[in-house]
Amino acid sequence: MKSLNDNYVSTHGSTHETFTDLMFCALVVLVLFVLALAIEVSQRVRSSKKEVEAVATTPIPVLEEQELSELTKEEVAQLSKKMQEQQLEIVQLKISLQQRVAEIESQEQQVQAQLSALNGEQRFTGAREPASLRMAYDYRDEKFYFVSSRESEHADSQNSGESFLEYSNRKTKEFVAIALKARKQRGFSLEEAKAIYRAFSTYKEVEPSDSGYEIVDSELGISYHTHLSGYIVGETEMSSSAVDLVEMMLLQVYREESPPSDEMYPRVTLVVDAAMRTVKVNGIEMDAKSIKEILLSIGGRGAMLDLEGISGAAPDWFREDVLIPAGYISKVPKLPGQ
Repeated sequence: MKSLNDNYVSTHGSTHETFTDLMFCALVVLVLFVLALAIEVSQRVRSSKKEVEAVATTPIPVLEEQELSELTKEEVAQLSKKMQEQQLEIVQLKISLQQRVAEIESQEQQVQAQLSALNGEQRFTGAREPASLRMAYDYRDEKFYFVSSRESEHADSQNSGESFLEYSNRKTKEFVAIALKARKQRGFSLEEAKAIYRAFSTYKEVEPSDSGYEIVDSELGISYHTHLSGYIVGETEMSSSAVDLVEMMLLQVYREESPPSDEMYPRVTLVVDAAMRTVKVNGIEMDAKSIKEILLSIGGRGAMLDLEGISGAAPDWFREDVLIPAGYISKVPKLPGQ
């Protein structure tokens, strides 16, 4: 104030001219303030989201001091009013952008949660039952068969409210049906059965206790029913020697050593030949129907499948003829870090 007044006194300026110049200076300061505010908003928009960068702000005209000195009082008042309106618009725009940024951040969190789930970071699978292959042995033709674990367990389990006689009759009827179906399947030799069993890895099993738990290595088991083997042969009554033979042959398969694994499920590699529509399991080639029957024989916690020989997604015929009928309708979730 003092320096401005001294300047105008030395040039014989009036008090009215001093007040007018002060007004001009105040307007310049207001313009600079509005510009600084606009720059701050623009920087926040650019650093927040690309969408925010698309918001257009109206540029504020900057007038030189010489131009301000030539304005009338009415023009100064209009300019001041316009600056105030633009300042209000900028404040409203800033509030709107902040709200938009908050919405985008919320959407980003939802997307990240979904991506984490897809990557296996928020998805967990559990298993308590031991894994096993349901098998039968034809001691007349010396062939091994893989039979449905679900159908066998249903036949071997007594239903609620079912009398023992009803259960016994139903069990016989269902096992005979399973045996008749097995006769139409491919039978495997001892060496082939051993190779198929060796294709399944060991797996980790949790053994809970009162004091905690223990994680142990487990091997794929073999479950069977001696009467089912007799029905496949065609005998309703089995001798003790036939029962012993069935158990001995299945034990030979079970004694095969499986490759180690750190997974909670046994793993098996299937080499798919898309052109020939065949699958190899540890070197044993078979058609889609045969590999489906092997997968259906897996009981308990099931097994994980690793497909080789193909690039990209599994062929349609393999999905329709093998995977879906065997219950493999979704992929195995990835583990964190994979």
